[in-house]
Amino acid sequence: MPLSQPLHLSRRALFAALPVFAAGPKFARVFHYVAPDSVLLLVDFAFGSDRRGWALGGLSHRGSGFKGIQLATDDGGNTWTQSELKFIPESLFVLDDSLLWAVSDKGEIWFSAEAGRDWRKLSKKKEARKLHFLDAENGFLIGEKKTFMRSSDGGKTWRHVPEGAQAKGNSENLAYRLIAFWNNKVGIVMGSSETTTPERLPGWMEPERVGRRVTPKLMVSLETGDGGLSWSAQDASTFGQIHRSVVGSDGTGFMLVKYEKSFSYGGEVYSFYPTSKRKGEKLLRVKDADVHDILYLPGDGVYLACTERLGNLPVPTKVRILHSKDYVNWTDLAVDYRAAAQRVYLSATPSGKVFAALDQATILSLR
Repeated sequence: MPLSQPLHLSRRALFAALPVFAAGPKFARVFHYVAPDSVLLLVDFAFGSDRRGWALGGLSHRGSGFKGIQLATDDGGNTWTQSELKFIPESLFVLDDSLLWAVSDKGEIWFSAEAGRDWRKLSKKKEARKLHFLDAENGFLIGEKKTFMRSSDGGKTWRHVPEGAQAKGNSENLAYRLIAFWNNKVGIVMGSSETTTPERLPGWMEPERVGRRVTPKLMVSLETGDGGLSWSAQDASTFGQIHRSVVGSDGTGFMLVKYEKSFSYGGEVYSFYPTSKRKGEKLLRVKDADVHDILYLPGDGVYLACTERLGNLPVPTKVRILHSKDYVNWTDLAVDYRAAAQRVYLSATPSGKVFAALDQATILSLR
């Protein structure tokens, strides 16, 4: 059939072409922001207990700039209340159902000891992007220009972790973007920068049909086994970016590698085992979708949040959430048909209730 000739489908054929989901769990919409002449964009999302969770973002009214917004639940995610923040959030870290830290778009460190009901500015580090606290006093900060720091007073003051600056790479374009801990002892920090000359790729990278203008990135990882007292560095070249890393209570880890749109696939999922010598492996290659977040619940399996690809256009697209219990067979879970996003964030309560927050001011609950 010529491409110029319109394609007509019967109603029966049209419905036959739609994806069919078996009856079962579904990500249903529990919150959606709609208001005339304004836009709410969410940037981070986390639960601190079975009752309490938070999503931070920015609200823009037509003709005015952004203001910080917090969504909070006190009933396990069934209802969400909105309040204004004194800062524009960049990221959020939740230690429990009361203690919260956030990084602002200006690198300010904010803290709440009252479950988000009060926020006070503790300090400012211009390059700061993310935080991770082991307890109420001891925490780490990562960000642009090889910024890697630690605090022993809850975030009021910070000192540099020497291994962060000593890692390979130019400090002007190397940013640490990921930090994760297991059992408050085994931890990993990862960052990347553009490299100017191709280097040997690590064995687990298998790029296919890479765009000619794409150059490898220098990937740097820092690992600790003593709660951050000392760190060892490794580096390699990669075409992807280590986008997310999670480690379950059983010591099993999963890493999400994200690729640029010049690749024929959007990302890959790898397993790793930070507390043993067991070798990790590639579990999944995701085609026709961009990957955003990964969640692991021991006994329940892995959840992977994606959005469908639509060329290079920066527009919201259909949300897909994959699930696997054996890491071999993956299932597309049913998602509210109205769910569209450019970014998706996953979180779960301690008892295992799973949620997804969409940057387009929507929160979904797996039911």
